Amino acid sequence: MFLPAAPTVQPSRIRPMLLMIALSAAALLSACGGGGGGGGSEVTPPPPPADGPDLLLLVTPAGNPVPSGVAQTMATVKLSNVGKGAATTTDVNINADAILQDLKVVNCKSDNPASACPATGSRMTVSNLLPGASLTFEVTGMVKLGTSSTVNVEASASTGSGTQLSSSKMSVGFKAYSVDVGVQATGPTSAVPEGSSFDYVVTVSNKGPDIAKDTSLGLALLSNPVPNAPTLGSISCSATGAAVCPTELKIGVMTLPSLPKDGTLVFTLPYRFAPGVTAGLVFNAGVRATGDVDASNDSALILTPSN
Repeated sequence: MFLPAAPTVQPSRIRPMLLMIALSAAALLSACGGGGGGGGSEVTPPPPPADGPDLLLLVTPAGNPVPSGVAQTMATVKLSNVGKGAATTTDVNINADAILQDLKVVNCKSDNPASACPATGSRMTVSNLLPGASLTFEVTGMVKLGTSSTVNVEASASTGSGTQLSSSKMSVGFKAYSVDVGVQATGPTSAVPEGSSFDYVVTVSNKGPDIAKDTSLGLALLSNPVPNAPTLGSISCSATGAAVCPTELKIGVMTLPSLPKDGTLVFTLPYRFAPGVTAGLVFNAGVRATGDVDASNDSALILTPSN
C-alpha cells in the first residue's frame, strides 16, 4: 500500500517555533521563582544585633612640639563606651615609638563610680565599662635627647559580648625637638681705671637643629668691695637670623621668646664707675633651654681684678 510522504517542515520555520518555546519557558520559570535549587526560596536577612558595647578611643598629645630629654606627660588617652550595653571585660594596650623612653601609664580617672579604674600599665584589663562611662589615662615618658622627629603614641581597645565584638584604635604623632643653645661673653679682664666706663657683651646663639623657645638668660655682676659697684646704663639687644629680643632688658633673668637655628642675640651692658672709684668684678652669663643637647656651652664667666 502506498502511503503519502509526511509533509516537509522547512528549517526556516522550525527556528522561530523553538525560540517562542524557550521564551515561554523562561517566563514561566521567572514567575515561579526560578528553576532548580529546590524551588528558589528567598534568603532571610539576619536579625539586627542585640544592644551591646561600642568602644571609642581618643588620644591627645599633651604638647606639640615637645622638648627631647625631658620627662613629662606626653599624651592623654580617653576610653569611652558609647554603646548601649556594658563592656564587661575590655583589653587596653598603649604603646609608642622606641624613642619615647620610660613610657608609663598613670593617673587614671573615671567619670562613673560604677566603672572603676584598672591597675595602670601599658597593658590593662578594664572591668564593667558601663554605657556612657569613660576612663582617662595619662601617658608619661621622655623622648630620647637629641631627637628631632615625629613621635607616635597608639592606643587600642577591644571587648566581646556574646557573639558581638567591639574594638577601637587611634594613633597620634607629635614633634619632638632638640636645640644647642650656647652663650659667650666679653668684658674687661684687667683692672678698670677709677671712674672709667666699660662694656660686657653677651652673645646667645643656637646651633639647632630646631627653634629654641622661652630660653632663660641669666646675667649677674658682683663687685669687691660691694660699695664700689659700677652703675649700669641702658642694655641694648640686637638680633639676627629671625631671633627675637626679649621685651624687657635687665640684669637678672630674661626670657628669650624665639631663637631659631643659626639665630643670635647680642646684648651690650654699659657700666661706669663713679669718679675715683674702681673694684674687682665677677660677671656671669648663663642660659637654660629645654631640649638642649650640650650643657658645656651654657655659661660664661669673666673675672676682672682690682687695682
